[in-house]
Amino acid sequence: MPLRSPYRHEDDPTPSLTPMIDVVLVLTIFFMCATRFSGDERQFEVELPSVSAAAPVTAVRPELLEITATGEVQLGGELVTRDELSARLATLCNDRPDLTVLVRGDRAVSHGQMAEIYEACRLAGIRHVGISVASKAAGTVLR
Repeated sequence: MPLRSPYRHEDDPTPSLTPMIDVVLVLTIFFMCATRFSGDERQFEVELPSVSAAAPVTAVRPELLEITATGEVQLGGELVTRDELSARLATLCNDRPDLTVLVRGDRAVSHGQMAEIYEACRLAGIRHVGISVASKAAGTVLR
């Protein structure tokens, strides 16, 4: 009686590439989505002020409000005037009561202009307003 089967070479285990391909595909999709969100904050060329310590915004997806050095205001990717800003924010706040607004103001924007922006947020009923700044220690942007 033979000890070896004539079909032994067909039963040898071979590595399967399917799980590795699945993992690579999932990681590719994850990184594509992650890089999409980081580009949302680069609409205007804004030089953020630096602070020594700050905490990141913990909101799921804050609404971006950007103010350039020239005073232009952009809400969620659209240019708005200061007169219509409060009305637009109120509409957003009615749709999402837990709305968080993240203000990205250029370093050159005056305190008075920023006070007008905060007043527009207050009049719209927004209770959570964050300020985007750059960290002095790490040189990174805190959102």
